[in-house]
Parts: sequence; structure tokens; C-alpha cells
Amino acid sequence: MILGNWLSRAELPALEWEEGVMTYGELAAEVDRLSFWFECQPGAHFAIEISNSPEWVILDLACQAAGKVLVPVPPYFSRQQRAHLFAEAGIEYYFSASPVTNQTFSLKECPFQRLYLYQIAGSKTPLVPDGTGKITFTSGSTGNPKGVCLSHQSQKVVAESLVNATGIASPRHLCLLPLSTLLENIAGIYAPLMAGGCVVLRRAESLGFEGVSLTSPERMLQSISEAKPSTLILVPELLQLLVSACSQGWQPPASLLFIAVGGATVPAALIKKARDCRLPVYQGYGLSECVSVNTLNTPAKDNIYSAGTALGHNRLVIEDGEIVITGTLFLGYVNMPESFYPTAVYTGDLAVQTDGFFQIAGRKKNVFINSFGRNISPEWIEGELMATGLFRLVVLTGEARPYCGALLLPYESGLDSKITGQAIAAVNQHLPEYARVRVWQSVPELATDKTLFTANRKLKRDALASKYQSVIDTMYAGSGLISEEIEA
Repeated sequence: MILGNWLSRAELPALEWEEGVMTYGELAAEVDRLSFWFECQPGAHFAIEISNSPEWVILDLACQAAGKVLVPVPPYFSRQQRAHLFAEAGIEYYFSASPVTNQTFSLKECPFQRLYLYQIAGSKTPLVPDGTGKITFTSGSTGNPKGVCLSHQSQKVVAESLVNATGIASPRHLCLLPLSTLLENIAGIYAPLMAGGCVVLRRAESLGFEGVSLTSPERMLQSISEAKPSTLILVPELLQLLVSACSQGWQPPASLLFIAVGGATVPAALIKKARDCRLPVYQGYGLSECVSVNTLNTPAKDNIYSAGTALGHNRLVIEDGEIVITGTLFLGYVNMPESFYPTAVYTGDLAVQTDGFFQIAGRKKNVFINSFGRNISPEWIEGELMATGLFRLVVLTGEARPYCGALLLPYESGLDSKITGQAIAAVNQHLPEYARVRVWQSVPELATDKTLFTANRKLKRDALASKYQSVIDTMYAGSGLISEEIEA
């Protein structure tokens, strides 16, 4: 059980939020109450779209206890993607933080005063594998996200692996990512509760978010300082924010023991900067189809140039440069019976394994070949340039070209071209000849061009290459060329 032997810690805090604290005993009682309520409902598939809160945690655990299927709705989904999720997953009941106007939605009495509950008419029963307990939807690079079906048991196995690997007793974990994010769900709720810790919950606005955009970094920094957590989970963009804040005088709380970072490859230079700022950052790697985290660096096993070693619940091997995973896997994609009960997942991620550590080299589909026949993974070089702290986005070019180029979105508008050139030249010194960036172009309009990103800000590379083809051609014709003087 996620709550473990809660009787031995019945009076200890399990959840903390802006308005209060809930002990393990109180949480267990609430889960029992809601699980009975779930068992009395005829539906099987329940969607949840609320901010990080005790209600989120209780609903999740109660669904497990009652054997129902929970479907988190990512806050960054578009209206079209949300409709796709409801139809694909056959949602019958919907928990919302705000009222909804929809002819097929009937307002029902909700077991939580602060939430709204709707019953949805006409839902079609989806095809899901036996044992499905949660359906987590991918970001949907094509606009139609896939529903990844997971068992309750597989999520518990991964949480147990994390508890054993980190070895932190009674952690105090502050959830910065939405709980609809599988990584935060498993590593930010299940693992701390299994370890007898306290999960600290803050609403999105308290963390500085407006919608899905971080509009007030100061609020996030303040929340971290006030909560005094021992553990955090970050994506690379938030790690960059904390490092930049430290350079401007912010002091991270001394309570921090472990900060996991994942979601994209993090350059070793950024991890080193973070640790120099007393941010105990450890990179990991995983994907939804493999029930989130698969590898992780820890204080006992650490290599900042890697995403860590396998946690033990999965076996990772490299075939033709690609990571292939067996062991604790997803059950299949919703309404895709041909995908049910896989025995292995071919991740599409390129990696090199050295002494048990996996160094992620990028996505197999993103590799391009320059005019000299060299294979280049753009994420590698993009990560090195991002680690300078000057850019919000770097997109490498070079397919069928004699050398690499880069489209740049600076953090600060009007960034001096000489500073940019010097930063690129410094990175080039540590890259092999064929991987050095020879031309570059600042493209500030990327900041507002939503057509080039998925709902959770993953880049659509093919769309960008097509839309900015003339810019790329001009760049290679001479615009933005780094001078020999600067490069030297």
C-alpha cells in the first residue's frame, strides 16, 4: 500500500498545503471514505483536472483502493486535446476545480466541497488492457496524445525503487510540477508517502504560474524558501531558473538533500553550476511507457555526464545505439489492442553505457547527417549551448550542410552579438571539429510562435525547419557567421 504502515505514524504529517496539514491517520480515513464512495459509483473511468491539492492525492489513492481507473488531465492540453482525452479514455465522471458548461455534462453531488463533479452522458467504453489503473496521456506531438495504460502495481514498484535508491528517510517533498505529470505523481507523492515523509502542496498561482506559464519566478523561489523541502523534482528549465537565481543572490534552503531533474538531457556543465550553488542536483531518465523513472544518479552512484544507472525494476540494454527496456512496463495504449502487454519498449532514445551509467545522446529520429556523412545528434550540442544560461531555446541545423548552425532564442532581448559569439566559441572549444557551430541566427519570434511546439513545449523540429527554411538558407549564406577572430 502507498501509505505503508500508517498506523505507526498516524499522528505524523502526510500532507501540507496553504490552509492546513493532514496526518497519516487522517489521510487513511479520507482514502477509506472516498474509496467507499467510488465503489458505489457505476462508472469505471474518472478524469481529474484540479490544481495540486490534498483532494488530488486523496482521489488518486482512493481510486486505487476501489479499483477504478484515474485519468489525469494535463493543464497544458488544448481544448481539442482535452476532448480527445475524454473520448479516447471513455470518461464517465469528471472532477473539476471550476464549473463547466457542456450539454453532455450533468452536475452531481461532489464528495469534496471545493470541487465540482460531473457525470458525462454517452461515453463509449474504451479498449484497455486488463489491470489498467491509470491512463496518462503523452504530450501529443501530432496533436492527438496517446493514452498510456498503467497498472497500480507497476507504479508502486517504481516508487519503491526510488525510495531504496535515494535512501532518504521521511523526506519533505515540495511538488513544483503538476500532479498530472507522471514523474511528480510517482516520485512526488507515492515515494515520499512510502518513506514516511510529508508531501507539501502549493496551488499553481502560489508557485508563480499563470495557467501553464511561469510568470512570477519570485513566487516560486519564495515558496521553496518558505517550505524548506528536502527534495524537489525539476525539469531543466526550472533548474536553469534556480541556478540563475543563485547567481543573483538567492540562497537555496539548507534543508535540500536531493533534487531530481529529468524530462530532457541536462548538460554536465549546468549540473556542476547547480552543485556549486549548493543545489544537490541528480539527473535521471525515463518515459511514460516504462512507468516514468528508469535510471537515476544518486550520491552513492553519481556521474554528472550521465542520466545515472538502472534503478533495478527494469533492464536496459543498447541495441544499435538505442535504449531498449524490459521489466516493469506499461500495459499498452488505450484503444490500440495491438500494443497490449508489450515485452519490451524500443525507446527511440540514443545512449552510450559506460560502467553501468547511461549517457543519453538524443532522439534517434532527430539525428541528421551533414554533407561529409557524419551523424550528429542535435540535443547534445543544443544542451551545451543551453548550459551557458544565455538562451531559452537552441535549435541545431546542419542536415546536408558542411557544418552546424544554430537558431537561437536569447533569454534577454537585444543580447549583444559579440557576447553570443564568444559563448558559442567557448562551447566549440570542447566539441569535435564536425560538431562545432559555425553560423548562428537570433530568432526572437520563436518566443511567441506556438505552432512549433506541442502542448507541453516540446519542439516540432520538422515544422520549424519548414517554416524557417529561408532564415536557415540566409544564415548559411553568411548572415550571423562567427568571425575567425572571435572563434580564435
